[in-house]
Parts: sequence; C-alpha cells; structure tokens
Amino acid sequence: MKRKSLYICHLLLMLALIPVFSGCNTEDDLIRIFTGKTWKMSRITIEGKENEQFGAIVWDSEAAYNQSIELLKAENNFTVVFEGIEVNGELSGNNVTVNGVKVKNATGTWTADGKNGNISLNLKISASETDPLAKEFIKGMQNVFKYEGDENQITLYYKEGQTTCLIGFAKQ
Repeated sequence: MKRKSLYICHLLLMLALIPVFSGCNTEDDLIRIFTGKTWKMSRITIEGKENEQFGAIVWDSEAAYNQSIELLKAENNFTVVFEGIEVNGELSGNNVTVNGVKVKNATGTWTADGKNGNISLNLKISASETDPLAKEFIKGMQNVFKYEGDENQITLYYKEGQTTCLIGFAKQ
C-alpha cells in the first residue's frame, strides 16, 4: 500500500510539472527572422488577392509591365537588408537598407514587436522612382505596419488609403 501511494504521489508530481516545462513563448525571434540575409521582393498585391502577384500595381502598357519585371529580375533591385542584435530582450543596432531601382541604399531604422507583429521603418530617401513597380515598392516600405513570416519568407503589410496591401519577400 505504501508503495502504491508513493507511486501515485510521483505520478501527480510529474503531472503537475508538465505545464512548467511545456510553457510556450509566443514572441517571434526578430533577429532570426529578419537579420543576416538579403530579402528580395517576390510580390506586391492587395490583401485578399494574394494569388495576383502584382495586384497593387496598374501599368499603362504591356511594355511598361515588361520593363518593371526586367527591373525586378536585376540583382540588388527591390531588396531589403535588416540589421540588428538582441540585447536583454530588446532590439539594438536596428538599421535597414532598402534598394528600389533609382532609390539605392536608402537607409534608416526599423522597429518590430515580436508579440503582435507590428513593424515600422523610418527611411531616408534621396531619389524618386519613375517605374510603377518601384514607386509602389518604396511607398509600401515607407508605410509598413505589420509583418508575418519566418526566416525564409516575410510579408510586410501597408495601407493604401483604406486598402491593405502586402509586399512578399523571399530570402535571397
């Protein structure tokens, strides 16, 4: 009988410890997700129309569309590089570099909240874009407010009036 009650006590103790060891962290690892890589834009579209790769852009001709696609294919166009380190749970050294087509090495800072997915970029831009895709890319990067993703792909959300648009990126 004594052995049986000792067994039951051990079993209850083990069951009581399960929540302690299985507690999950619901905060994203921002350093792992964003830094240490170059992100290349893969789509820019309207929320709810994610199957349209460039649904947020209107071109005035097929030639203009084709020119934008060629610019997208070029190395170092439509890229973002996030830098930063984590110090005592806080993001530090949070620099960002954005490359459009004419906008090259637009630098600034970024902040993100790994709990709720908020993000903002503060960019210093010294050029202006003429290509429709590049214009929308830069406008979107200046107005991002939310992110989703992991270390292989991220989606940044921005507002265009009342419409929520998104920019998808793949790790380059």
